[in-house]
Amino acid sequence: MKRIRWGQLIVIILVLGLSIWSIGFNYTKNLIKFGLDLQGGVHLVMEAQPIKDTGEIPQEELIESEPEEVTENVNVDASEEAVESESDQVNEESLDEDLVITNEMLQSEKESDKITAEELKQAKKVIEKRINFLGVSEATVSIQGKNRIVVDIPGYSDVDQAKDIIGRVAVLTFKDEDGNVLVTGKNLKNATFAYQQMEQMGPREPVVQLEWDEVGRELFAKATRENVEKTISIYLDESLLIAPKVNEEITSGDAVITFGDKSEESIKEAQEVAILLQGGSLPVKMTFLEERVVGPSLGQDTIKSSETGAIIAILGIILFLLLMYKLLGGIGALALLMYSIIYLGFLLGIRATLSLPAIGAMVLSVGMAVDSNVIVFERIKEEFAKGRTFLSAIGAGYAHGWTAIFDSNFSMLIAMFILYSFGTTQIRGFAITLVAGILAALITSYFFTQFILSLIAVTNPKVNAKLFGLQSPEKDN
Repeated sequence: MKRIRWGQLIVIILVLGLSIWSIGFNYTKNLIKFGLDLQGGVHLVMEAQPIKDTGEIPQEELIESEPEEVTENVNVDASEEAVESESDQVNEESLDEDLVITNEMLQSEKESDKITAEELKQAKKVIEKRINFLGVSEATVSIQGKNRIVVDIPGYSDVDQAKDIIGRVAVLTFKDEDGNVLVTGKNLKNATFAYQQMEQMGPREPVVQLEWDEVGRELFAKATRENVEKTISIYLDESLLIAPKVNEEITSGDAVITFGDKSEESIKEAQEVAILLQGGSLPVKMTFLEERVVGPSLGQDTIKSSETGAIIAILGIILFLLLMYKLLGGIGALALLMYSIIYLGFLLGIRATLSLPAIGAMVLSVGMAVDSNVIVFERIKEEFAKGRTFLSAIGAGYAHGWTAIFDSNFSMLIAMFILYSFGTTQIRGFAITLVAGILAALITSYFFTQFILSLIAVTNPKVNAKLFGLQSPEKDN
């Protein structure tokens, strides 16, 4: 019993216990996350463009002006012709300088059209905030290339509302009657949706309550002070929301945007405006390149087919192990079942999203889990055939086989790290799922399989070679 590593048993019990708890907790709380391809939902691809004024330089200014027609005069002496020639030369040089300046301006304007990585990251954060306010917690927002953002919202079907909330720039401005900007959403601290009674004994109406920061409070107080008995128009982007009349100076900094009666349309509009203002304004303009609604029926069929396929695959692998390795294969089959529990518990514990690429990674990792046991079993058979005892053959099998197992899995981990670093959302899901499978396979093979084999070898040194699928040394001679 001295050669049995009881620490391996403790580790496997702890890992198995945590995995079972993770599976039970996530199933009972219904926290299993399915990807867009399995659950259905909205898929959006957006392209970021810089926000700039729409005014363009008139083409007339970029085109060289035609020289004015000169009236012919016979009585022009040579000196006058010389002066006119010098004047024309000066005008041409001046025109050349103007064209150079214009080209430089166009080049500068072209460079300003580029989207910076910081702007794209900021846009991603704003979009994530807006989606969270929709009550969707499983959505994924990822940057693709240099100017695109991909949004997947599983379990969501209203693509028009998603586009309206996600893609709007949401610049809030307060303007006076002359169109001058008094205060902007840059100084907005918070915006909340609520019901408020606007008139005494009147009904409660949907409103958006605005809370300013210190600078915004001062600007708002100044705006109301200078516009008493006048109207202040509130715009979201270029759309007029409301134009209330200022009765007196408001120093508290409280501002309320009203949306009329308590109709379903008014309530929805107020909620959307609150979401937009809470999430902040986009630093870039988003143009929708692709929009797609994925139905849930295909996903449900895929889940059922995947479950059936997984059961058939595991049973087929267990049958293969039993036929090839007898009792050794039985231990490998038991390790495979334990691996499945640990693997599923680990995936649910890290809240991995189950999608079609993830299912592909799970199938691949099952094969790799069996592969590690097969390598060890083959090494044990070779060492036992050389005349070693069963316990010695187990030690030699793990000593020689484990190096190959570690090298192959380590190279796979490097490949998955590269995929995760440069891949899209679905590719990252594949990489994470496969890494989880590799770790679960290594834990199962090193701790569980080795402990069970060592326990059998110590308690029963003279094992039946045929029962374990081993070839006795006498048959080799």
